[in-house]
Amino acid sequence: MERFFGNRTITLYASGTAALAQAIASCAARSSASTPEAIIPAYGCPDLVAACVHACVYPRLVDVAPSRWSYDQQSLTSRLSRNTVAIVAVNLLGAGDGAAELVRLCNDRQIPLIQDSAQYLPRDTIDWAGDYIVLSFGRGKPLNLLRGGALIEPRGSCQVLSAPPADYSWKDHLLASRAAGIAFNILTRPRIYRIFSGLPGTGLGEVVYKPLDAAARLPEHTWEQVAPAFEQYRKRPSYRSDLWAPAVKEWTDFGIVALDGPGSRLPAEPLRLALLAPDRLARDALVDRLNRSGLGASPFYATDLTNVTAIPEMIKSQGDFPNARSLAGRLFTVPTHHLVDADTVRTARAVVQAWHRFRRIESARQAQAL
Repeated sequence: MERFFGNRTITLYASGTAALAQAIASCAARSSASTPEAIIPAYGCPDLVAACVHACVYPRLVDVAPSRWSYDQQSLTSRLSRNTVAIVAVNLLGAGDGAAELVRLCNDRQIPLIQDSAQYLPRDTIDWAGDYIVLSFGRGKPLNLLRGGALIEPRGSCQVLSAPPADYSWKDHLLASRAAGIAFNILTRPRIYRIFSGLPGTGLGEVVYKPLDAAARLPEHTWEQVAPAFEQYRKRPSYRSDLWAPAVKEWTDFGIVALDGPGSRLPAEPLRLALLAPDRLARDALVDRLNRSGLGASPFYATDLTNVTAIPEMIKSQGDFPNARSLAGRLFTVPTHHLVDADTVRTARAVVQAWHRFRRIESARQAQAL
């Protein structure tokens, strides 16, 4: 794994969030800023904020580009200051993180670049542009071990946060067991996931800010699970873009487009296939119709970071981010895992075609009423 990541040091943490917090803290320690800030996108997982807060670094939100996944360059430039200690490049669902472009800006400004790759893990070696790389092995991530994460950093780096080894509890033994893997594979089936996620108390599908309690490291023997799992992941057949490509091409005529970003339009290794509906009303209707057919669609985060439940006031007060708000209202995802086959895609196409016919009929009725 060290060779795969350019012979850098790899440290296992209790979560990807803990690994990100350690990376941000290391960037702050390298800086002379009196009030350090880290740049993060205004749309994303609230764990981005939790990692900054735990590292005692102010999370500075930046709007995303209109209708695509990357930072809005004008907004990014205006938010940089002498207090900026890191820029976090987030790879959303495999759509790319823009690190190749951001690294030039970071080099010019002497700002460390962190690649948050929690939602993306290539099977072949690539040129990682960032100073730090963060992975997650949690539920639903590319390398899914149901827990844990990793920080990949230059050799010779030292820990800044207090990171004691995590207690290896009965819960960790359970998550590492074959039974846990079988249970997760069952829940992965869209119809069963839909039923289970609707039960109270499961927490599935909820987007809520949760503070990070500790940036704990995983014990060394965890490598006995991570290393072989990584090798198996690299040998596993990758996502077949040919299954979804005809559907995406057809849906473009309906106003539904694949999320564009610094990566390819239909990425080779997407966590889930990310699509943009024409508007929030259409997105919600599509997700509802697809899920009634058991297809496992999701609105993903469904809101920008300023409106996440329980998010700190310092995030709410940073202003309006119209592009992030628009993205949150239009984005939805469909699964790309090994259980998705040609029949699944055929059903999805039929559902979207029916939605499109209904939408055209309603538009004609409204035109006649006027």
